[in-house]
Amino acid sequence: MELKNPTIGKIVVFGLLIAGIALIAFTSTNAGVASKHSPDDFGGDPYLAPSIILGLLLALNAVAIAAMAIASGDDHPDRAEADPHTPRQPKSITRFVHAPLPRVLLVGPIWSVCSLVALFIGHTYAADPGMPGTVWGDLIGNPLSALSIVFLCCATANMSFAWSSLAEAFYQDHRRVSLTILTCGLGLGCLTAGLFGFFGLAALPTVIAFLLGLICLILSTALLILLRWWAIRRVDRYDSGERQPAGSRRGFGRTRQPPEDALQPGERVLTSYLGEAPNARANGGTADPQMLVLTDRRIFRASVLAPGRTFVLEQAEPGQLNGGASELHTDLVVTTVLFNGRQPMSVMGGTAEASGRFAEAVTILARTGRLPH
Repeated sequence: MELKNPTIGKIVVFGLLIAGIALIAFTSTNAGVASKHSPDDFGGDPYLAPSIILGLLLALNAVAIAAMAIASGDDHPDRAEADPHTPRQPKSITRFVHAPLPRVLLVGPIWSVCSLVALFIGHTYAADPGMPGTVWGDLIGNPLSALSIVFLCCATANMSFAWSSLAEAFYQDHRRVSLTILTCGLGLGCLTAGLFGFFGLAALPTVIAFLLGLICLILSTALLILLRWWAIRRVDRYDSGERQPAGSRRGFGRTRQPPEDALQPGERVLTSYLGEAPNARANGGTADPQMLVLTDRRIFRASVLAPGRTFVLEQAEPGQLNGGASELHTDLVVTTVLFNGRQPMSVMGGTAEASGRFAEAVTILARTGRLPH
């Protein structure tokens, strides 16, 4: 499961799901029926209900990254990697670093509002209204109580994404470390948040809870932004070829593979297509295969003589991109990248299916600025 680009709708649906689960647990503890029935009729403790709903809400907000990974679906990475012509995306454990930052920062506030609505609903029929001056007792009458809940829920979600950033940063070259960080971070975060909500938050003084929530929100947001920025730089550096290939750490003489051997320092490949020339007619009369490569800095056509010997034949700016095309000429596939204000770039060879997928991906990139998943 990979966190690619969760929609606002998915975030809201999961927020409502979290609120619903917490509200059901709250009600099942005989929270609101004590005025009509005795606690023994339901076997619950109405005075334990506020702690249960607060602890559960914080714990569920702490599993933000896991929930959004499920909501974003499966990208079938194995199948994509099996086809060299499929648009290549950087490898990632959750692809969290490729999700837009505003979308990530929206998860906490949206889920917090859903959680707050669940608390308001539960408080209207709760058997225990809470002591005045505490978070649960002031929930309806004091806005500081509501804000403290929102701040703490946002902070727990932000910490989940911060742990995910740390895991992303090490995933490509230290996968065991990455998985350990992700597992421990989410596990400890869920446990800590749940225990804090269950044992202390309901009876905590409102002013103290507000200040604590505000401090946690500021620190968690800053930590999330910094760790995510660092993770993006580390992932991009690894994918662009600034890092040493894994094989070169075990010995000398390792040759970089196309198209990485034609990249500039810091340049990252978005997608590429290799025209595997079947004979001397292909690629302008030479037997050497050619590539079409789209990076975050330019678009170029290159000739592949051998691994480590890829030469750029022509290039264009990303802003000139107009789309892609795939055609069949006398049983030979021609794959073309179209531009505004200059001649197109074409290579021959490969399969019609792979060429069509590449052309479609390039066209979508030209129209939307993003590759399809």
